[in-house]
Amino acid sequence: MRASQLSNERALNVSERSVSELIVSERSASVYEKTLRAKAFAYLLASTTLLATTTAFSALTAPAAQAFDLPLTVAADQLSGYERSLFKHWIDADKDRCDTRKEVLIQEAVVLPKLSSGCVLNGGKWISSYDALATTDYSTLDIDHMVPLSEAWRSGAWKWSPAQREAFANDLTDPRALIAVTASLNRQKGDQDPSTWMPPENKCTYVSNWIAIKVRYSLTVDSAEANALTSLVAQCNITSITAFSLPAYALTAGINPITLVSPTPAPTPTQSVAEPTPASNPAPKVKKAVKYSTCAKARAAGATPIVRSKDKTLYALNKALDRDKDGVACE
Repeated sequence: MRASQLSNERALNVSERSVSELIVSERSASVYEKTLRAKAFAYLLASTTLLATTTAFSALTAPAAQAFDLPLTVAADQLSGYERSLFKHWIDADKDRCDTRKEVLIQEAVVLPKLSSGCVLNGGKWISSYDALATTDYSTLDIDHMVPLSEAWRSGAWKWSPAQREAFANDLTDPRALIAVTASLNRQKGDQDPSTWMPPENKCTYVSNWIAIKVRYSLTVDSAEANALTSLVAQCNITSITAFSLPAYALTAGINPITLVSPTPAPTPTQSVAEPTPASNPAPKVKKAVKYSTCAKARAAGATPIVRSKDKTLYALNKALDRDKDGVACE
């Protein structure tokens, strides 16, 4: 009887203990769930705050201008008929014994070489924009046509006259057309467009210059090239390019000439200060018309462009520098 009573009391104690533990467990579970809910809410709040902050920051740092639309005609390439000999190049247009290659080297030297008889270059220093390498040995450089001759042929030069092809191959009037670069990179580039080859350095400048020369000569782009250029323009955030179509080439291509002009930044307003008027104004100095052997020398003297309608005397002296015969020399 006593043993049975003890057994019942123990069972009762065990049951009470189980109920207590169950209550504690339920309370613990409730606390755990509340903790989870609290953590989830805190995480959601933090994520929302971060998203809002990121969005606000992006809005503040986004560029004000959008990349411009590609101003080129998309067309299939002309794949047959090209021969390098169709583009007469490295001519001595001004008969100063410096051919086009030497003229580019003189134009692009960061330290000017000395010239001896026969246009032999002595000394000088150059920096290749394709890889930013400096050299004092110009024999390590090639003169690259920004738009290669065969690429120009495929893009419209097959329609040109021999004189137009010669002018393109020896263009010293636009410094973006011909460029002195490390020879190995020029040969690696070959006749590729930006859809398959880009220089290791100064990529955005390369893209801008490529488009400018295609506009200048009214050359088309194929679909792969157009897609690549559109993507690169956006990546580089190129919003404007200064370039214009040469009328004769636009006419041959059968398209309207294009003019692209970079916007001129608005002048910063300054407080005007009245200055005393001088007693007498000296007569302005009259510049003497000079004949220049190259456009590089005319440019260095600040005389370019030489426009026939503005200065007939200066133009007459430098008529040989007007390669495309449009009345503007060294434009």
